[in-house]
Amino acid sequence: MSALKSSIKKLLVAKEHKRYSKELTEKRTDYNKWIFDEETTFKLNNTISRINQKILTNDLRNLIFENFENENDAELANFDDLCKLFEISDENLKENEKPQYLVCQIDILPQVVIALINNTLSVNGVIIQNYDGKLNDFSISEIHRTFKAEKNLILIYGDEDVINDDGTRIKPWFKPDWAPEDFLSYPYFGALIALRGEAIKKLNPEKLGTVEGLYAELQGLLFKEGAFAKHSGSGGKPVGHIPRILFHSFKEGYGFAKDIYPSEESCGEAFPVSFDNELVSVIIPSKDHPDILRTCIMSLTGKTELAPEIKYEIIVVDNGSDENNRALITKLLEDVDKLSGGNFSGCRYIYEKREFNFSYMCNRGVKEARGRYLLFLNDDIEITEGSWLMKLLKKAALPYAGAVGCKLLYPDSTKIQHAGITNLRIGPAHKLQFTDDTSDHYYGRNRYVHDMIGVTGACLMVRREVFDEVGGYNEALAVAFNDVELCFKLYEAGYYNIERNDVFLYHHESLSRGDDAADSEKQLRLQREKDYLYEKHPGLYGRDPFYNINLTTDMLETEYASKFHYQVDLSVNWACVKDITDVIGNARFDKCVRIGMESAMDIFKWKHGVPKEKYDTEVLNEDLGFYFQGYTFVIGADNACYERMLFLENKETKRVYGLETVKVMRPDIAMNIPDQLNVDLAGYTVKLKSGAVPHGEYQFGMYMKDRTSKQRLFNYSNWTITI
Repeated sequence: MSALKSSIKKLLVAKEHKRYSKELTEKRTDYNKWIFDEETTFKLNNTISRINQKILTNDLRNLIFENFENENDAELANFDDLCKLFEISDENLKENEKPQYLVCQIDILPQVVIALINNTLSVNGVIIQNYDGKLNDFSISEIHRTFKAEKNLILIYGDEDVINDDGTRIKPWFKPDWAPEDFLSYPYFGALIALRGEAIKKLNPEKLGTVEGLYAELQGLLFKEGAFAKHSGSGGKPVGHIPRILFHSFKEGYGFAKDIYPSEESCGEAFPVSFDNELVSVIIPSKDHPDILRTCIMSLTGKTELAPEIKYEIIVVDNGSDENNRALITKLLEDVDKLSGGNFSGCRYIYEKREFNFSYMCNRGVKEARGRYLLFLNDDIEITEGSWLMKLLKKAALPYAGAVGCKLLYPDSTKIQHAGITNLRIGPAHKLQFTDDTSDHYYGRNRYVHDMIGVTGACLMVRREVFDEVGGYNEALAVAFNDVELCFKLYEAGYYNIERNDVFLYHHESLSRGDDAADSEKQLRLQREKDYLYEKHPGLYGRDPFYNINLTTDMLETEYASKFHYQVDLSVNWACVKDITDVIGNARFDKCVRIGMESAMDIFKWKHGVPKEKYDTEVLNEDLGFYFQGYTFVIGADNACYERMLFLENKETKRVYGLETVKVMRPDIAMNIPDQLNVDLAGYTVKLKSGAVPHGEYQFGMYMKDRTSKQRLFNYSNWTITI
């Protein structure tokens, strides 16, 4: 009998695997198809100007190619591959208006600039091609339209991908908007750079002809044009980014060749700064962790290397350690203070018994600080190398710098905890968290120096005058998002927040306060603080200038994935709802059912960032409901065999309402838990129509039914919602 049951079980499992494989195939997305559909829609919705190729005059050909040296004479003969002239024809243009653009490979750029300087060539702009490939068919018209619309721009770049011999497109590179630190660290403009005709005349042709030479010249030009000054946030920058694929490379990876990038040691040090007897105030909030604090401070004093003219002080702010720990911390700091000398100018201890408020503790430390530079450091940070503080200081000293942070790894590992904060629709996120730092992620996002919308308060440096200018930490945010809110204020004030991912420290995460979503009370507080964050900064809800709009914005995935992988589609049907109180009563509570809740909110609020009563606009019927999102799986089980149902349990009546879910591909989950079976479809989304369940406070849960056995499991999430 057992053999028969085993055979039947195998057949059922095989059937479920076949069904799961079919689902997986249907859910898998393809960049080539997605980009084709996107660009087709774009062309239908936008008038694309007609682009006519013009023939270069013989005089101009001779001028451009006269001194051009190339070992391949055959390639020289085919000059159209090196330099092409295009004219834009558009019914919206004036009769005498015929904009012309020259597209040239970087090799012959010196000759082109000479022709422009000598006025033997006159064009609206020059489009420089830095490596082998071809322009998209709408690139020139989009570049012209952008130059025409934004008179301040002198340079435009765009996104790019790779095109195979058979025409399929792969490997998109979606870039941030103008980011001065990215520019100083690596040639992130990529394959295509468009310059206005007048602007390119300002370059020295003798320095051109290579990517390195071009970037050196551009650096000087952009500096003079104000690109390395504070921004206005609403335009006015001399550099523009078109978030569309403007170029197709012929060779995968060629656009990000390592040999043309600076070493990590010299990343972004293009504008050297000098220091004259500067003091850095290191402010460390701490409570009841004398051993952890000891590791932090001893690694700080033992490993930090600074120039002789720079000193640092340590200020520990304690919000109420017990008497025993207070005595241990006092003794620790007394012993450390005796080490004063050299770069270290001593430490102080501020003890004030009160409720935990990270923002207050940081601001309290600032009141005692004597330094021009403030470094906020968690007590669970461990210093790994000597130059870290000097590197942060060099960036914090720049006039356009706001907050400066660095990469954090989990202790004694190569696993990333923090590599900069991105601002997604579902909230601020530590991108690349849990990924391995031994690999390069998305064109160097875990390498070099980058501008980011935010850096973590676990290690954050800022000039005191800048900190004071924006009002310091917001004490209304006691636990979460206080560092993000500070960074938002700095960005809105025109500063660039900088992430030095060429520096790493170890972070023993959240030892001071625990997990922010460990229970429903903490989850609700977290949601309130996130709501407050976007009510204070509505213009930044779902917006991040350093995170391309073609990347995932609606899912809390860790990598920099293109949005076609994960993007939420609210066109799905409203969930069918049924009372499953008896079903849950006959199932087994099991903590092996894991529920990750990433979003649970009113649809209107999800779209706009604020409740409908605070938004002066018409509320559509399609917005009258709730949106839930997350992931789920059963630990140690074959997840291909389970059907799932998200449920809401009324906390007062104990009635349970089941909601059908839409499965979502989540390769990021599969990557993070490689020991679990068939979790590629672990993601789920649910749309719940208003009125579908009675009003009340509900706790979330997940019901899992094994289709190959009688096993029925459920577990609760810590998340709750009021409907």
